[in-house]
Amino acid sequence: MHAVCFVRRFEFDLNGTVFPNALSLDDVDNDGSNELVVGNMSGELVIFKSDQLWQKVTGLGMITALGIGDIFNIGSNALVVVGGDGWCHILFKAKQDDVVEQRKGKLESVHIQRIPANTKVVLLGDIDGDGCTEMVMGLTDRVVRSYRWVPDSNQPGSGKLIGLHKWECANQIGTVTLNHLPDGTPCLLVAQPGGTLMKIRCHTTEGASSENSEVLAATSVEYHALASSKMRNPNVSTEIQGGIRTGGTDSCASPRYAVATLDGTLMLVEDESVIWSIQVDHQLFALTKLDITGDGRDEIVACSWDGQTYILDQEKCSVCFQLEESVMSFCSGYYTLQPGHPPVPCLVYTTFTHKIYVYYDVQLPSMRAKRFIPEQLTAIEKNPRRAQQLMEWCLYGRR
Repeated sequence: MHAVCFVRRFEFDLNGTVFPNALSLDDVDNDGSNELVVGNMSGELVIFKSDQLWQKVTGLGMITALGIGDIFNIGSNALVVVGGDGWCHILFKAKQDDVVEQRKGKLESVHIQRIPANTKVVLLGDIDGDGCTEMVMGLTDRVVRSYRWVPDSNQPGSGKLIGLHKWECANQIGTVTLNHLPDGTPCLLVAQPGGTLMKIRCHTTEGASSENSEVLAATSVEYHALASSKMRNPNVSTEIQGGIRTGGTDSCASPRYAVATLDGTLMLVEDESVIWSIQVDHQLFALTKLDITGDGRDEIVACSWDGQTYILDQEKCSVCFQLEESVMSFCSGYYTLQPGHPPVPCLVYTTFTHKIYVYYDVQLPSMRAKRFIPEQLTAIEKNPRRAQQLMEWCLYGRR
């Protein structure tokens, strides 16, 4: 496996423990630029723009997970902050037509609601194909819950989150991700120990209203063992990442997702069949996707506790990057360096030395290593006289 070195980075300070799902990259303030949002166990939330701290919010409880998305279903993003102590805070900044005014304002807390405690992961997305964004939470007590925002008025934050579904898992939840079937139907993938998963499909009943959660509760749950029989440890924790873009034009192509386990197993899966699988000597605790080569296909990015980061394409070509510190949490995505410019791919690490490292513009021309020998042979064939001179110099020292 080839090693790469990324040198462009921002460095920030943040004290306290950052949980694995308490950092995110997205447009949190609806200004068209992507920001970095990080929350810690002490209830501090920090938002970075480019190389500067833009906003800091305190008093949010023990932050265990963050989500950025259109939770209000009004076409604007909001920040959902969930604490392990059972509180959900929603922060929002309204979209404005004036660009200058849009950049001046800050996020404000518009809603606080009591929810079940012990949440470890939050997902915002359309889970039932109705065009509305739902919130899905994975809890440490082996329960997955889904919610939808029901407004009281046109004012963002005026309303409440109502429960839609509750699923109980057989074992501890690793993470929850959203994937799509070949026909575009969304489904939830819930990671279970030993490289296994649960696939949950939500069926929206025609004519159902958002207030009637019982009508919306029609779901189907499937359990997939994948290659669990080949696992070195069937009880090891598992991470999963869905929605991996293949870059093809075939609309009937089955979607792919990646699975990683803490004992170093990494798999790419399609149609519940393992395309390939590798074993590494590091404990993989975080799994993301990122288009590093710029070809429209997602690469798989897995990070271990000791800072070793593996980047693999869908043909199993791989490179690795070593951060010289132990990692507390990790994510990848797209970060805006300058307003008005497109975001660039980046890797984000939080460490046990209370540092945040943002490696930006992490792009590779290709995942395949090129050999220079064929190019040299081609150059020699075009000039036989130079080839003869080279041979005489190597053998006899003649110039």
